[in-house]
Amino acid sequence: MRKSLLILLVTLLSTMGYCAEKVYMDKQGVVRWTENKKEVALFGANYCLPSACDFRAAGYVGGERKQMIVEDLEHFKRMNWDGLRLCFWGDYQNTDREGNLQENEHLHLLDYLIAEADKRDIYMLLSPIVTYNSQWPEMSDTTNTGLAKYYPKNTLIHNEQAIRAQENYMKQLLNHRNPYTGRCLKDEPNILFVELINEPTQFPEDISGMVRYINRMCKAIRSTGCKKLTFYNVSQDFRVAPAIRKSDIQGSTHAWYPSALNNNYSIEGNGLLFVDRYEQMLYPDLRGKAKIVYEFDATDMATGFMLPAMAREFRRGGIQFAAIFSYDMLRTAPMNLGWQTHFFNMVFTPSKAVSSMIAAEVMRRIPRGKHFGYYPDNRTFGDFRVNYDEQLSELNSGDMFYYSNTTSARPKNPVALKHIAGVGSSPVVRYSGTGIYFLDKKDDNTWQLEIYPDIMDIDDPYKMLNKHRVSRKSAYNERNIQIKLPGLETEMTVLPGKYLLSDGKIVSREELPAKDFYQTPMKEWKIANHTWPEFTADKEVTFRCEVFGPKRPQQVDVYLMLKPWGCKRIPMTAEDGFFYTAKADISWLAKGDYEYHFGIDTGDDTILFPEKTYCTPERWDYYEQATYAMRLINETTPLSLLGPQDNWKHIRRTRTFRSPESQFSSVVSGPELLPAFQLSVPDLEKKEDYIAPCDVTFSHYIGDRIACRSKSKTAPAYIRIRAYGLNNTDKAICNFVDKEGRGYGAAFNLKAEASDILIPVSDLVPTKAAMLPQDWPGVNPYWYPASAQENNGIALDWKIIDFVQVSLREELYNIGNQKNKGVVVERIDLLFR
Repeated sequence: MRKSLLILLVTLLSTMGYCAEKVYMDKQGVVRWTENKKEVALFGANYCLPSACDFRAAGYVGGERKQMIVEDLEHFKRMNWDGLRLCFWGDYQNTDREGNLQENEHLHLLDYLIAEADKRDIYMLLSPIVTYNSQWPEMSDTTNTGLAKYYPKNTLIHNEQAIRAQENYMKQLLNHRNPYTGRCLKDEPNILFVELINEPTQFPEDISGMVRYINRMCKAIRSTGCKKLTFYNVSQDFRVAPAIRKSDIQGSTHAWYPSALNNNYSIEGNGLLFVDRYEQMLYPDLRGKAKIVYEFDATDMATGFMLPAMAREFRRGGIQFAAIFSYDMLRTAPMNLGWQTHFFNMVFTPSKAVSSMIAAEVMRRIPRGKHFGYYPDNRTFGDFRVNYDEQLSELNSGDMFYYSNTTSARPKNPVALKHIAGVGSSPVVRYSGTGIYFLDKKDDNTWQLEIYPDIMDIDDPYKMLNKHRVSRKSAYNERNIQIKLPGLETEMTVLPGKYLLSDGKIVSREELPAKDFYQTPMKEWKIANHTWPEFTADKEVTFRCEVFGPKRPQQVDVYLMLKPWGCKRIPMTAEDGFFYTAKADISWLAKGDYEYHFGIDTGDDTILFPEKTYCTPERWDYYEQATYAMRLINETTPLSLLGPQDNWKHIRRTRTFRSPESQFSSVVSGPELLPAFQLSVPDLEKKEDYIAPCDVTFSHYIGDRIACRSKSKTAPAYIRIRAYGLNNTDKAICNFVDKEGRGYGAAFNLKAEASDILIPVSDLVPTKAAMLPQDWPGVNPYWYPASAQENNGIALDWKIIDFVQVSLREELYNIGNQKNKGVVVERIDLLFR
């Protein structure tokens, strides 16, 4: 009876606003749990369904929004996440001009999300003022009623009416009672932190004005009785760190997008070089106050090795909460409908999902302030490993073995293992599917196996979002799995689902909650061609592709078109995932250009690609149509590194931000008016406010082309550049950057008209190389650190070259001759002896 009364009393006190805070900040600025005084270390993601574009995206797929919240938070818990950022567009969608709180579906969904997160022991950061238009990207709706409609972002800190509206809104939101929990938001125990304003316009020239604003907002929060820890953004402009130190705010918030934003295509290359250091977190003005990361992501990268490396650096900087931006709702993930440059979902980005689980453990296991050195020394740290070549991150500890891609590493102690999460295969699990899977030990004889659907990587998810364009598709396929664990050795054929295994046998099976959604079949057949465009004539040719469709094909073939007519059909062999390969001896073919098709036998007919016709070259009614192309070459055939075939929009270039202004564009050049690449800069003279060197560069990924020649015994002898200078520009730099960030370059002379310039490979010397794209918010150095060393002592190895760069640089021109520089490059080739 007394116990029941005590529970009732605690419940009543909670609803009346007497809820004790679960965390506090000590005198050193460390956030600790009130219950046991241990340090807080939380990891999760932003989740934006209640507001803005995610709210509308849920409508585009006809989703029941509350059900979607439950589905997605179940994924949070399945990945063992414990953090969530409530990014709420209340300043646009839930207030009037004076900041009065407006109750509508957005607020109701926020309440529901908080309640569901609370049920799952997920802890929250509340960010109620976003500052970016809630109608992005459509920008077609004019229903915004909020204060942000009337007060532009750059007025929020100084305009008295705007400040009063924000104070009013903050007070009313914190005093709002959540109907699903019975508590006011200020008393929700799992809301630990409140961020005053998301990515404000910063005023480093007016620190005192910023302090006044911060203190007024803190006072408004405290006036409600709210005792949550308060935070203010510093990463929009690190020069405002003194405002953090001088104000009443309790901590700073940070963001990191190491590969920039909205590149519109998947970024390639060694991203570990971009997450090597975040020195700004160690600024003296930030000491003694807490630090959290409100947003981060390996933008435009769906790889599985970046997030743990970022979490490693966060721990070095003292971060105690980190939230990926942003979690894609299960129902919208196939189209990546939420945020174009971000793409993350447990099911549809399986490698990135496992890497996030590893990153969460980095937050928990790596001590705050621990430094593991710089790349490449920091690729192994504690129980963790990240590897660009293997596209892998890995946690290998006593009880856990997580891997984001196929690994050859063996668990440290197989007998002690309790939790496995993976994509691909390992020495303890051999799996032929492409989805994420989990193995969790229940007792000495029982394990639970949880397998999610195969994922078909159909299109680049980082193109402009469109509700009709599917980039990832799930497939309910039977797959083979072999498990080799102490007490559990078995091989079986499985469908997606949850299996209870005992003594190597299936005891029970249950379906995944969203089975019907995962099982929706593709309506058409598609092929992703992974065959190299060039082969040395005396080598074996390997054709490789992925086949996606409504079902498994009965047979896949290559049709190699012969000259002057005819074809050779080459059967392909099914491999893991959706891959098919065929190896062919082509030594009997003459050098030159060849065409080929892939043919899919569906059981009903044969579909010929790339045109998707029902017409194979062996049939009498075959007609000429589009084909795939390849070249048979000898080892001395020139290799094109840059030319008219390349999309200038996919070439990285220097960003103008407190650095020389630059322009990069596509132009037409030569008598044939072919596309060329123009880089220009009005002024390369150093200015007082510059934080980057006086350099402008464009950088083109060529790692895949170099790979085509990687087995050649003939080394390049010359670089041939066809180019000309603009406005008497007589010099530029050509640089080659390897996967470790080392640069090898040479200056070359330009004429006013296009000409071929030959640079002997022997003239290439260690040269500074620009790290492109430049990250946001400007954390990384401009030069790759390895390239900035005076002499790296390592010879150029063409097999690991990833980029070719062209630069206009201050040091090339005399003082007084640094204005109006430009170069037009028509093509760059490698020549062989």
